[in-house]
Order: sequence, then structure tokens, then C-alpha cells
Amino acid sequence: MTADVDVVIPVRNGGRLLRLAVDSVLEQDGVNVRVIVVDDGSTDGCAERLPQDSRITVVRGPARGIPTALNVGTATGRAPYVARQDADDESVPGRLSAQLDFLSGKPGIGLVATGFDVVVGDRTVATMLPALTGMLDKNPICAGSTVLRRAVSDAVGGYRSQFALASDYDMWLRCAAHAGVAILPIVGYRYRLSAGMSTIRRASKQASYARLARASARARLAGDPDPVDADAATAMDDISDDDRDVTAWWAREFAALGAPAEALRCAVRLPPAHMLRVLPTLVRRPQSQGAWT
Repeated sequence: MTADVDVVIPVRNGGRLLRLAVDSVLEQDGVNVRVIVVDDGSTDGCAERLPQDSRITVVRGPARGIPTALNVGTATGRAPYVARQDADDESVPGRLSAQLDFLSGKPGIGLVATGFDVVVGDRTVATMLPALTGMLDKNPICAGSTVLRRAVSDAVGGYRSQFALASDYDMWLRCAAHAGVAILPIVGYRYRLSAGMSTIRRASKQASYARLARASARARLAGDPDPVDADAATAMDDISDDDRDVTAWWAREFAALGAPAEALRCAVRLPPAHMLRVLPTLVRRPQSQGAWT
């Protein structure tokens, strides 16, 4: 079977959710898929629990980070399109056929994403249909919902490890400079929120890498040298590890969304004095503070 699309899933200790993610891809109708699972140094045997299926390829290696894992997975495939799927999320039925149909009719578009549901536990808490505006100010694209033309991915050089926690955002900005980018106004993906996400655990670092991605894009547009050509460690010297306020906010938010286990996982990462202030609010189950309800 010749695949229409290679679906790359990087994973490190994916547990039971990896099987759900892979199944959601294998069950896609109207498209021939090859699932490429890049096991990035897992110690929980998650990849061994996958079914025996000729459409699944597992690539094992030491822990090297998501950007490298994505590049390894992309290089393993040969299909004309490369899709992203995160190991704790799920693709909605019909997602890939809709995206490939769109790309086949729009040769000037190099990357297409979809809207997505936000999931906590087994409950959908929000539906996001982002508009593709202001990419130099924020990232409107859900990484796991994307499909790229392989030719565009190759042309821009893949994911750059210098961006670590914002390598997807940097990739989209470079794709947008090379070819058109689109977001379909459909829900094609289920994005799972959990306390272990880097968006929560390492919020200040992720924000700093996102700022670097924007600075890099603006420099290229102006014809100036790309700042990441300098020492990446120097560029990241201003990152603070102090994410106490963000972690406390998410602890209260998970409690309000009815996910006490995730709330507690956030709370226990706080220093004792901060944790003692947050724990009573978790017991009271406040109303959600965010845009998820």
C-alpha cells in the first residue's frame, strides 16, 4: 500500500493514550495512512502496546526532544503529505480526508490545520475555531491538527531544535513565508489538557521561545540576520523558571473544570507556602476562570 499521508507521532512515555491517538488515525476514512511513531526515549513500553499493523512504523531512539523526533519521523516517510498527531490527543473522523481534499484543490497552500475541541479527562470543555490572523503576534494553529506538503517541509528545513518549546510556531512562520497557510473551519482534532503539559509546567520558557520565533520571523522579513544563527543558549538567558503564578492558576482552573487529579498535580509542584494557599480553593471548586466553558 502506498500512503497518501505520513502521520508522525512523537512520544515519550505515552502510556494508554498513545493507543487512542494511533487508533484515531488508523480509523480515518477515505485516505491511506502510514503512522510513524517516534519513540523518544520512552521507559514505559508504550510503543510495545501498539497493535501489529502494517500501517504502523515505530522508530526508537534516545531522548532527543520533539523537534528532532518530528524530523526523524518526517524523514522516515515518503508520502507527499506529512500530518502531525500528538500522542495524547485524537483525530476526529474525516479530519485527514478533508485536509487532503483541500490541499489537492489549493496548490498554493503548503500547510493546513483545523479547528479543535479542548478536552479535560473525557469531557469537551471548549471548541476552538481560530482565525488565521496575526501570526506574528500569536500562534493560532493547533500543532497536532496540521498537514504539510512534504515539499514545503523539506524546503523550509524542518523543525529547528533551537526553538525547543516553540518549534512548531517557528515552523509555521517559516512555512507561511514559503507558501500559503490555512485553517479549515471544522473540528478535526481533540486536544487534551493535562497538568503535565509544557504549556503549564514551563510556561515562561515556552513564552520566551515563542518571542524568539517571532523575532526570527520579523528579522527574515526585514532582510536581517536570523537571531538563532547566534548562540541559542545566549538568546535564552533571560528565561525565568518562576512559573508559580501560572501553575497556581491552572490548579484552580482544573479544579473548576472538574478534574481534581490534574489540579492536584499542579498544586504539588508549588513551593509549600504557595501550595497551602492554593489547596483550600481546590476544595471549594471555584467557577472556571478561563475561556473553556
